[in-house]
Amino acid sequence: MQLLEEAVQARIPQARLVPTRVGSVLLHLLQSDFPRAPLDPDVARAVWDSPPYWAFCWPGGGWLSQWLPQQPCPGTVVDLGCGSGILSIALRLAGWKVIGVDSDPEARLASAVNARANGVEFPVLASLEEIQESVGLLVLADFLYDPANLAGLEQLARFCPNLLLADCRLRHPPPGFTPLGQHHFRIVPDLDWGDEFTQIFLARRNA
Repeated sequence: MQLLEEAVQARIPQARLVPTRVGSVLLHLLQSDFPRAPLDPDVARAVWDSPPYWAFCWPGGGWLSQWLPQQPCPGTVVDLGCGSGILSIALRLAGWKVIGVDSDPEARLASAVNARANGVEFPVLASLEEIQESVGLLVLADFLYDPANLAGLEQLARFCPNLLLADCRLRHPPPGFTPLGQHHFRIVPDLDWGDEFTQIFLARRNA
């Protein structure tokens, strides 16, 4: 936990992590009253160069953490870009087998710390290439923070043809995806984005 605190404060000196309950899951997230004033240029550059995505609960993962555990279990689920770990934790609490994947070592640590806080555990890997078992569903929550990731969807479908996409930046389903509706969830802590990024588009690609 100390390493995560230091990682946040290395970017935003006045920031801290606090236990925050999101639905049934307890996470260590940036405090809701985190500094909002314009940042010193060096601080802003540090945040921009390496944003601590894992210190927030983003809308797609937050909403899926409450909806997906109520659906039929499809086998092993991979949570790609697991961040804070909220979705993986919610699925483990529901008894699912889940593997978290995130290229950011701090996110992997955050997922592990948050998992322990909820009394569960699951593997958290750095890449899909490390997975050696059959996967029933690959979940992409808030995956489109970088629009370039859209181009990688077909490659991901070769890893697992069953993809579930939940993202507040998506307005139309990508080719090959079936829309499953729109839902609402506000980022935690709230970034004062208004309602623009609270509408989540859910879509699925089946084998």
